[in-house]
Amino acid sequence: KDFSNTRATSWSTESVADPFNMNTKKASLIIATYEMPRHLALVCAALERQSCSPEDYEIIFCDDGSGPESKAVIDDFKSRTGCSVHHVWQEHNGFRKCRTLNAAARLSQGEVLIFLDGDCVPHKDFVRDHLEQRESGRYLAGRRMELGPMISESLRPEGVREGFFDRPSWSLLKSVWSGESEHFQRSFRVTSSWLRSTLKLNHVDDLKGCNYSVNRDDLLSINGFDEEYEGYGREDTDAEIRLQHLGLKIKSLKGLALQFHVWHPRREFTPANDNRLDELKKSGRITCRKGIRDETA
Repeated sequence: KDFSNTRATSWSTESVADPFNMNTKKASLIIATYEMPRHLALVCAALERQSCSPEDYEIIFCDDGSGPESKAVIDDFKSRTGCSVHHVWQEHNGFRKCRTLNAAARLSQGEVLIFLDGDCVPHKDFVRDHLEQRESGRYLAGRRMELGPMISESLRPEGVREGFFDRPSWSLLKSVWSGESEHFQRSFRVTSSWLRSTLKLNHVDDLKGCNYSVNRDDLLSINGFDEEYEGYGREDTDAEIRLQHLGLKIKSLKGLALQFHVWHPRREFTPANDNRLDELKKSGRITCRKGIRDETA
């Protein structure tokens, strides 16, 4: 099987890895971004605070065609971190997130792939929690706190570096109390098994594309993300359904792997993608035709 074609270009100089490589990292943190340099700067500031050793994981930015401002943010972050950093970039031609995610999967060196969006600021234990909770036969699904416009506008990278999101704060509570932000409970990291069970944090219905992880071999087994999706929405659910068809079960990271979604106007879902999902659910299909490897050629 030929996995050699990345179908995406990169501003970084690293060569594309063989998908059957010997993993050299515990994890690859894959971050999807497009034209949100201010949000991305906040995410990068939080990545500087990760409690996990930089030798344990690499970071791959999946860029759907952003301009030089985003590149400048990533270049500045490279100079600040001890992690290996890659920037996978492709020309923007509509919403093609799946294409960049597949390119990142080919490049990745981690045993587990952790997915994060470039508008979601991770807690300092984000990578650590995904690694420590890893379990064979499972994919891990976390949640996020929704920040409102006013508190989002007030955020600065310096404040994030100083630990603004390390623990629940009065600022977050006031923002929720005013009706601006949502899900204050998701700012609490809960590690006690008893408390997690009592608070029913061990149950989650589905994954969100901004906060989940899966063993790299399992993602390869379903041929990655379906690039035949056109328009925004449902592409992550498609991958989840195929992981379930493969036999994997979901594991909750509620109260762990915390993250904070920085406000921006919402995109509209593409209705046709719902029809595509319905077909997948009925089919029991595990792989997609156009994914990490292209079987349509």
